[in-house]
Amino acid sequence: MNFKTIEVKRENGTQDSKFKLGVMREYFRIPNNVAVIATINGNIPENDLVQVLKKVAKMHPLIGVRVVIDSNQDAWFTEECDAPLPLKVTRRKSNRQWIAILENEQKIPFDFEKGPLIRFILLKSDEISDLIVICQHSICDGISLANIIHDIMFLLSNLEIKVKRIDPVLPVPANFPAVPLQVKFKLLKNKLIIGRVNRKWDKQRVLFDDVDYQDIHKAYTQKYKHKIIAEELSRSQTSDLIEWCHQNHVTVNSALSVAFLAGRLSIRGESNDSNHLIQIAVNIRDRFKKPVKRVFGLLASGIKFEFEYLPEKTFSDNVSLFQQKVLHELNGNKTLEPLLGYYISPTLVDGINVATYGRWVSDEFSRYQKISGFIQNKTNKAVAISNQMVNNMPGLMISNLGSVKTQKEYGSLKLDQLHFVTSSSPFLDLVAGVVTANGKLTLTLNYMEEDATSNLGRNLQKIMCKSIEHLTEAVKQG
Repeated sequence: MNFKTIEVKRENGTQDSKFKLGVMREYFRIPNNVAVIATINGNIPENDLVQVLKKVAKMHPLIGVRVVIDSNQDAWFTEECDAPLPLKVTRRKSNRQWIAILENEQKIPFDFEKGPLIRFILLKSDEISDLIVICQHSICDGISLANIIHDIMFLLSNLEIKVKRIDPVLPVPANFPAVPLQVKFKLLKNKLIIGRVNRKWDKQRVLFDDVDYQDIHKAYTQKYKHKIIAEELSRSQTSDLIEWCHQNHVTVNSALSVAFLAGRLSIRGESNDSNHLIQIAVNIRDRFKKPVKRVFGLLASGIKFEFEYLPEKTFSDNVSLFQQKVLHELNGNKTLEPLLGYYISPTLVDGINVATYGRWVSDEFSRYQKISGFIQNKTNKAVAISNQMVNNMPGLMISNLGSVKTQKEYGSLKLDQLHFVTSSSPFLDLVAGVVTANGKLTLTLNYMEEDATSNLGRNLQKIMCKSIEHLTEAVKQG
């Protein structure tokens, strides 16, 4: 693919703020990205897009950061970053062209030391274009990317507007309301337990750097290829689904989740190794002390629970049971507890990530001895925790951005639809990204392919189609 590469030089701001990664350290130096793809009707002039990206970077500081490590091994986002925003432009040739381009883009590591941790790709034609925004997960979530698309389109249709900086709001305890005494006791207990783990780690601590990350990323992407399966519902299918959910007092996300479980069961059948653990991403913007609707950042948490699709019950009954589980998990402060009780040593987080993703580093890499020796040490706390995490990975992970509010038209431009793509891993089964925009719901299944001749992709495509079939049949039956 021939790309024209444009370096979008940002304006130097008046602030050189630093923001501690904190819970975002979990995504530091690992191949975990999120992306949105906006299909836009109308012509997008390249020069206009360049000027708009400069404004968007001024609005949202995390777009232009890099990461520095201090003497205490704490990681900080810093705005002291001279690297331009990368924009690639190529001719749009088909509706599905973006899939192969984004799959290939996932192979390219972000440079944490130089920044920025975001890239833009424009697939351009005179009538319709696809704008891809891919971002390292540590600086943002899917809703933030959807908001960025709105900002870009609004500014493209209002080129003379001046923008104001929107300061980041980080998911730290000080930014949340006070929690009940019961939760405080639970957090204190967690702090004591994690404190003992940290002290044990301190005695066997190994520090990792950007060279280790580069080796890990290259080895991982040589072993596995990120693949994407994408489907869309029409406007009528989307509106019918929403109406069915309202009538049955369930959310669209619950209906979609159960549809994937039903689809998997239909295609694969039940087996002893079936994974019934569910993980759902949760938007926590409404949990902060102050409104953060337009803030760009990683403002999400999640819930986990076990759920098995029961074929002897109707699809509707399964969705109702699923909805009850979700409401139970969302009750109280459960979604905030992992953020409020984040006491784990930052270097231990790095060690866990290396133990998880470094297992594919072979002797052809410069840091092979260091990384393999670390992973083979079974008494190491980071390795033990990594193994526990891998064994507790969900069978379905779903991230639904919901219905994104957009304008019908942005001057001569119109948003046709959005797709949301999230990273997967070899340890995950079904990884779904969902978003609704302009009345159309889109879905992606994301997976890591080790062998192009395997049946995994075909199997997941069948599951996707069967899941939509289960959904549409239930809606028709009312």
